[in-house]
Amino acid sequence: MSHPDIRPPATEWSAETVLESLRDRFGLDGTDLEPLGGELDQNSVVRLADGRRVVVKVASPGADVAHIAWQHELMRRAGAPGRLGGVLVPTPARALNGETVVLVDGEGGPRALTVQNWLDGSTLAGLGHHSLELLAELGATAARMVAALADAPGPPTGETHHWDLVRAGSAVAAGLPAVADPTRRAAVTTLIERHAEALATQVEKLPVAVLHHDLNDFNVLARRAPDGTHHVHAVLDFADALRTTRVSELAVAVAYAMLREPDPLRAASTVVAGYATHGELTEAELAVLFPMAAARLCVNAVTWTARSAGQESGYGQARMRHTWPTIQRLAAIPVELGTAMLRAAAGRPLEPVRPPRPQVRALEHNTPDDVGGHLEPAERRRRTSATGEPETLRLGTSVDARAPFDVRLPADGVVEPGGEPALLLRHVPADGAPYWSRWHGVAPQDGALAAGASLGTATRLQVGLFPSLAAAQLAGRLVPAGELTGWAAVSPDPGPWLGLTVAHEPSRPDRVWDAAHVVAARDRHFARSQRSYYRRPMNLVSGRGSWLYDDLGRGYLDAINNVTHVGHANPRVVAAAAQQLGWLNTNSRFVYPGIAQYAERLTALLPEGLEVAFLVCSGSEANDLAIRMARQVTGRRDVLVVDGAYHGNTSVITGLSPNRYKGPGGTGPDPTTHEVVQPNLYRGEFGYDDPAAGERYAADVRRQARRLVAEGRPPAAFIAESAMGTAGSIFYPDGYLRESFAAVREAGGLCISDEVQVGFGRFGDAFWGFESQGVVPDIVTMGKPIGNGHPMAAVVTTREIADAFDSGMKYFNTFGGNPVSCAIGLAVLDEIEAEGLQHHAAETGRHFRAGLETLRRHELVGDVRSHGMYLGVELVRDRVTLEPATEEAYVVSELMKDEGVIVYPTGADNHVLKIKPPLTFTAGDADLFVSVLDEVLDRDW
Repeated sequence: MSHPDIRPPATEWSAETVLESLRDRFGLDGTDLEPLGGELDQNSVVRLADGRRVVVKVASPGADVAHIAWQHELMRRAGAPGRLGGVLVPTPARALNGETVVLVDGEGGPRALTVQNWLDGSTLAGLGHHSLELLAELGATAARMVAALADAPGPPTGETHHWDLVRAGSAVAAGLPAVADPTRRAAVTTLIERHAEALATQVEKLPVAVLHHDLNDFNVLARRAPDGTHHVHAVLDFADALRTTRVSELAVAVAYAMLREPDPLRAASTVVAGYATHGELTEAELAVLFPMAAARLCVNAVTWTARSAGQESGYGQARMRHTWPTIQRLAAIPVELGTAMLRAAAGRPLEPVRPPRPQVRALEHNTPDDVGGHLEPAERRRRTSATGEPETLRLGTSVDARAPFDVRLPADGVVEPGGEPALLLRHVPADGAPYWSRWHGVAPQDGALAAGASLGTATRLQVGLFPSLAAAQLAGRLVPAGELTGWAAVSPDPGPWLGLTVAHEPSRPDRVWDAAHVVAARDRHFARSQRSYYRRPMNLVSGRGSWLYDDLGRGYLDAINNVTHVGHANPRVVAAAAQQLGWLNTNSRFVYPGIAQYAERLTALLPEGLEVAFLVCSGSEANDLAIRMARQVTGRRDVLVVDGAYHGNTSVITGLSPNRYKGPGGTGPDPTTHEVVQPNLYRGEFGYDDPAAGERYAADVRRQARRLVAEGRPPAAFIAESAMGTAGSIFYPDGYLRESFAAVREAGGLCISDEVQVGFGRFGDAFWGFESQGVVPDIVTMGKPIGNGHPMAAVVTTREIADAFDSGMKYFNTFGGNPVSCAIGLAVLDEIEAEGLQHHAAETGRHFRAGLETLRRHELVGDVRSHGMYLGVELVRDRVTLEPATEEAYVVSELMKDEGVIVYPTGADNHVLKIKPPLTFTAGDADLFVSVLDEVLDRDW
């Protein structure tokens, strides 16, 4: 409380005095004392003889005992279970006389002494990163605090104090002379003027309540959950409690949430959304919230600059270190945009503002070769939040032409000075509010200009419309995607004003197929079992090479798409598909060159003897056909599978996929399915240090095969992925498949290699995964990479097996091997060969693996494993017990997505980061992946 009669203590009590007073007045035996920070009071944490810790507060001289007792009453109310569950706050201890506040005569005179229980946790200021979930919880905490104190009595003394947000202007004025930096002074002046303007029209409409009034980043504690994420745990320090405008509680929380944030509006919006889930916000409160939050930081910075002048103040320096940079950022945000963003976060509908009516047509018909729409993507840049969301959306309408075109002013206007290099004009229509236009690409002008006045000629033009001169001056030509909703409500679309019609749909909140609408439609029309990646998914619209792009121009490095084997939108593949689609596409029972050409080309890549191809549409279908073939040829039913394997989603193949039938909702294996132990060098019985691990694991295959023979049900087949993808990127030890295949063949069974995940050069040292084990299977299945995302797959076997499969029943696949699929398949093979992608996979894979190995310094990283461009990072909570870090893996994936890198968990416990990017992935891409993962693992979640 900063009343005139309250001041920081001139003399601090010694540790001996504090401990003696604690013993004499509270009957608590303290053994050691550690000072804590504080604005005015002398705060200490004391360890008691019984091991507990308490916080001892020696109040500033002049502090009123009745007022402190009132604060204790607020703490009791805040901590009590209520409609919203209450808030965890410290509990004041009672002294030997039964009171919670006692006066003690110590060094420097009598002072009020209080004791509270210690609460564990990290202050928000002490965390290096605040997740969106944590910020939303902060907003919800502010709402719960308001609800808990709704019926609290007002203070017995002091109706206001220095930190009262209503009087922020006077608090800043008192300390501003101490701010020597002119840039800082200008920023503070801008924000305080906005605060004054907002309050001038709204203060009488603002509800009033008793508040904690200081939910700053040192007063809110967070605790780590089992998944490693931090959550709001408790609220400290009621010393600034006050009866004032209700919105101040949220404004303070918003203010300190914006500290350290490269994107303060994103943080502020998240806090407001959390508050609005539990608390009410009136229109007047929303009108003042953004200026009030900014004003709080101004009071903070100016106050501590003044108090710290000429002296060392650790607490003051800590308060200012991040405050000044944030003030600079906030001063550069138009107040209209900030207010619109917070209104949207509170759930208020925002309609795109209507463009003004032009008086004349601005652009002639000889104009545009290319028109770029308002708030549409103009750039494609990697998404990131750590350094601030990239600016990808065009603010205004742009026109590009090969030849110069005439530009005329659509409405009367007056040139505003200081707009260079842009031309700024103020327009005052007879039937509406003033607005401003900003022109890039035309010559400078002066004075008043009439509608129809020539602005010269241009070949590149960008025009924006704004509600104020400040907004026109502060806004960039490009804005971040996260600000789309706000700008759509603030800046009208200039297209109609210029007389232009943009042919393509604008990226605005009212467009139908934004991410929210796509997710909602999926939820309506798809089953819950058809899950998509991520809790907050991106809305993808394009891709190129190793990158994907969403509808707002944000780019994502794709580290999991082994489907688009030769890169997204590969030009060779696109051209082949388009050309063939324009010529012929029909079913595979007709004769056409493509199917013969592709079969010959594909089988030539396989070991001798594997020469008969069956072209199908998916890996699941390929494996289903392979099992059907093995069973029919051998006359047997039983099949050996590796524990944890995944082979597809048909009824037969699901029954042969332990990853599915042993997982959530699984009903167990088919009676003819027999698991062999997973050859896992990290978790299994035989590890990396065992040179005979391959043979030892294969011994279980031999045991199972011999058991089945002894039972009179010898195996039809052994099906094994050449590397276990969905099981968690498991790579077989040397000799495993060689010994396993020998054991199965000894029992009369066939050996099936599932190459759906890893074929076509991904391993680098071999074109097919099974080749790295030195074996030749009887049947090979392939899918995913074969068509670069086109639904295409294949089964290849020997002539002997193919002939034995021909029992007279016809087999054909309507779409498998159609002309377009074959053209695409040939283009993929051409691209792999022409670009040397198999060699590239080997080189880049080694580089990638080396980078990932450096991340073992993080305790969460248990194992790193790879073969070529198929990699896995296994996350564990304990390197001894190997407890899977499932929840952490999902958190890591979500955070990496927010930084523009796509990865996702896999494995039986979904704790292994699967990394299987397009083979266009470069060493630079690998370095980016490693650096982002490193940064995410370093964060306080």
